[in-house]
Amino acid sequence: MGRDFTADDNKPGAEKVAILGHEIWKRDFNGDPNIVGQSVRINGKAATIIGVMPPNFKFPFSEQLWVSLYNEFPPVPRGQLVIGANNAAPAVMGRLKPGVSIDQVNAEFVGLARRLAQDTPKTNSTLTSASVQPLLKANMQFGRAALRAKEMAIRGALGATRWRIVRQMLTESFIVATFGAVAGVMLAYWAIDMLIRSTNSLPFPPPYWIQYKIDGPVLFFTVAITLVATIVSGLVPALISSKGSAAEIMKEGGRGNSSRLVNIITRVLVVGQIALTAALLIGATLQIKSIRNQVTLNYGYDESAIYGARMALMEGAYPTQDARRGFFLRAVRALRANPQFESAAMSDRFRMTFAGQGQYEVDGQNYTTDRDRPRGNFESVSDNYFATLGLKILEGRDFTIDDTDAKQPVAIVNTSFARKYYGNESPIGRRIRIYNPGEPQPWRTIVGVVPDTLMQGPFDQQTDTAGFYMPLLGAEPATQFCTIIVRPRPGQRADTLGSALSRAVAELDSNLPTYFAGTPAQFHNEILGGNRIIATLFGIFGAVAFVLSAVGLYGVMSFSVTQRRQEFGIRMALGADAARIFRMVMTQGAWQLGIGLILGAGGAALLLGVLAAAALQNILFKVNTLDPIIYFAVAGMLALVAAASCFVPARRATQVDPMVALRYE
Repeated sequence: MGRDFTADDNKPGAEKVAILGHEIWKRDFNGDPNIVGQSVRINGKAATIIGVMPPNFKFPFSEQLWVSLYNEFPPVPRGQLVIGANNAAPAVMGRLKPGVSIDQVNAEFVGLARRLAQDTPKTNSTLTSASVQPLLKANMQFGRAALRAKEMAIRGALGATRWRIVRQMLTESFIVATFGAVAGVMLAYWAIDMLIRSTNSLPFPPPYWIQYKIDGPVLFFTVAITLVATIVSGLVPALISSKGSAAEIMKEGGRGNSSRLVNIITRVLVVGQIALTAALLIGATLQIKSIRNQVTLNYGYDESAIYGARMALMEGAYPTQDARRGFFLRAVRALRANPQFESAAMSDRFRMTFAGQGQYEVDGQNYTTDRDRPRGNFESVSDNYFATLGLKILEGRDFTIDDTDAKQPVAIVNTSFARKYYGNESPIGRRIRIYNPGEPQPWRTIVGVVPDTLMQGPFDQQTDTAGFYMPLLGAEPATQFCTIIVRPRPGQRADTLGSALSRAVAELDSNLPTYFAGTPAQFHNEILGGNRIIATLFGIFGAVAFVLSAVGLYGVMSFSVTQRRQEFGIRMALGADAARIFRMVMTQGAWQLGIGLILGAGGAALLLGVLAAAALQNILFKVNTLDPIIYFAVAGMLALVAAASCFVPARRATQVDPMVALRYE
């Protein structure tokens, strides 16, 4: 309902207007059919609702509220960098005209970007698992071709041309590939449905234009892959099985040169299959270990024992630092007086997860260059913050309301910081400061020491946990954004405090909403949802590859035992016992396993070692990509499945009757 934005909405002096998403219209406005034309306050400023979007519309990502651009990014002189609220820069989007390709647009934008860079230089400075299955199918076809060598020889002797034999085997291979493709598409439908349900359950699900579906191009690709699989897995075995002379094949019982060639090829394919499986399992295990490290992090306090919500004091309602500081003081006093809360405090940390980071200086340390100055975490907090988290002051004192930057700047350090710079000495009375070359910061006197907490959440890769805290309520300049945290009374759950906290803030300012509300444990669970999905997919791919390797190795060993049946009979007739035959078969499997593991683990180590310094450091959390435990664990799992796959064929080989084997074929 309503209308879209127009050019007039983005002219200087235009009234601020907004369009609501269907979800926020239903949830926060009870689906009011007369919402268009009503006035609401957005970021402290009045705005008129001009429309409501259809259900499930989110763009460009998870947004549910849109305002006119001019109100966020007023016009600036040409060449000046455009920065909006929270240092956000505008993004330009467009829909392609019919018949225009992405390549055409990219080519046009390259030229446009070059011209902009010349005109305004200041603002311009700134599926592995799929490869395992074809090997298995090709291996099966090679085995079938060797076993049917005599059949093909008889067909040739009876007049069948080589092309007719090749065509028959290609047809059979195509039928097998088609059944596999149909089964794969059916599984893909199920997997996509599971993926959609999983991603839609995330706190920030993907927008409507990111769709997972099986459409024409996907089906065309499936058909193409089916044809490629048919040719690769059917043509070569067919040519091999049809090239020998009928007399030679009949005389050798299907164990001639072509069969020996097939035997070699099948062994090579099994080695490749094991290598790919090993590499995939190593990658999957690394990903699973990464998410496990994130889920089991020790934050230094009970994440489910406190409740937090974000507040933003916009300039319209709180134009001065004194106004913002005064509201924060009133808010923290009111929350502490509320009978539903045992304690209350404030922090500038976003959702109790992401603290500030930057360089700092320690008084008494010599720094010659900017790189010499250490980088660490810091957080601005109110008094009673550590008590609200359930932490005790280990040495010194807590902040007080009288601690202001204007009087005497102070700081509290954690135990890692104290141990790193002062050893066994007391840090109380020592001085530190944030390093800002453009605007020198005051020295802060250390007044206390507190236990370590994880200040950056489940994505911080740094091992140095040294950090410090500064007073929030006495900060210069006063912050606009803060997180309120409250602790429930004994016997009460923290995740039930949402409505009480919202009412308490509304009593102070009815136009001030709280957002991003919940316990830190809930937030950490939300932001790790996508990682869990990725870990699950990796696990599924690894499991499928694992099963395929077992099936492939079993098939090759069975084929080998069948081909060598007469050999085993002769050996046993000449005195070889069953144990010797058993060892022969198991040794063959062990050689294939060993070579495959060396190639797979070596390839994985090389690939992961190259990527570790680049992409993987942002994907894997505190995981060594060359972790020997993971490599040995994967090797052990594959060794077990290889032993199990070889056991049945090896046992069958020991049960060969020499007289029957000598008459075989």
